[in-house]
Amino acid sequence: MTNDTLFLKLLTQYELMREKYTGCEIVMGNLEIIMMKHSMNFTFLQSIREVTGYVLIALNQFSHLPLDQLRVIRGTTLYENRFALAVLLNYQIDSRHGLKELGLTHLTEIVEGGVYINFNKFLSYAPQVNWLDIVKDESSEVIIADNGPERHCDAACKGPCWGPRKDSCQILTKTVCAPQCNGRCFGRNPSECCHMECAGGCTGPLDTDCFACRNFNNSGSCMPQCPQPFIYNKHTFKLEPNPSAKYQYGSICVAQCPNNFVVDGSSCVSSCPPNKIEVEQGVKRCEPCGGLCPKVCKGIASGQTVDSQNIDSFINCTKIQGSLHFLVTGIQGDPFNNIPPLDPEKLKVFRTVREITGM
Repeated sequence: MTNDTLFLKLLTQYELMREKYTGCEIVMGNLEIIMMKHSMNFTFLQSIREVTGYVLIALNQFSHLPLDQLRVIRGTTLYENRFALAVLLNYQIDSRHGLKELGLTHLTEIVEGGVYINFNKFLSYAPQVNWLDIVKDESSEVIIADNGPERHCDAACKGPCWGPRKDSCQILTKTVCAPQCNGRCFGRNPSECCHMECAGGCTGPLDTDCFACRNFNNSGSCMPQCPQPFIYNKHTFKLEPNPSAKYQYGSICVAQCPNNFVVDGSSCVSSCPPNKIEVEQGVKRCEPCGGLCPKVCKGIASGQTVDSQNIDSFINCTKIQGSLHFLVTGIQGDPFNNIPPLDPEKLKVFRTVREITGM
């Protein structure tokens, strides 16, 4: 690959990233920033407050990453099954270009997974961060090695920091809490504990004061679950429809699922589970099949046959998209191609087929 081809590929990757994350507040999945040049503008990342998967920053040349509004990394998926935050090899060989500051000044909680910051030649402010205050599970790995020379925090910080300036001081929300606090806090006094549904810290004791929600955000209030479709009426002893019901979409409660999602119970899902079928009832919902769920299978190509090697691909098929061919080489086997004879009992898989589009 020539340098021009590589540059065009990276430029396309950058433009796709800018289009995807401009105005984005919650990244559903992983945030990966890889092989970006020092001249590229990343201010479009400043709106991101939460990442549900992991954050990977690798092989880049920029000096500062504007993720200063990122509050929480949930780590529902982990880099190398271990790390929620991985920062690796961010410098240009034989140049002064490279990552000097993480810029994660508002990051206060990593819910699952550890931290891996390694081989960043110019990064001087990583060990100065109190990672135990950020990582929820104290047993998670925190590996920081082979980075730039360590530098001192500004005296105004009176503790850990993300960089050399007064506005780079780390916000501590766990290790400074009173013993009475069950999680995070907004001060050192026993009366300054965060609500138990808060993640990352808070500005006050209420469930509306959280930086982020441990479970679900319902219009600014942090809740253990979204308002359910039915509520119990203690006077009639019946379940009744809940006019305030909402659906779970990631860590948010929504009145309607996004267009490309389907309602399954009280949740927004990308597709229905195997025992349910998608139906249109004003909104797209997953409903039990009431028997064998429809399953479309690809037919046999021209000149080929059903045989012992492909027979299992037709299990539970209700519709064949194409044709079915039963040739002697499939039934009796094909020694030339090392295909053994077909067990006649296996032909029973076709009992579920209701439609064949071909012949």
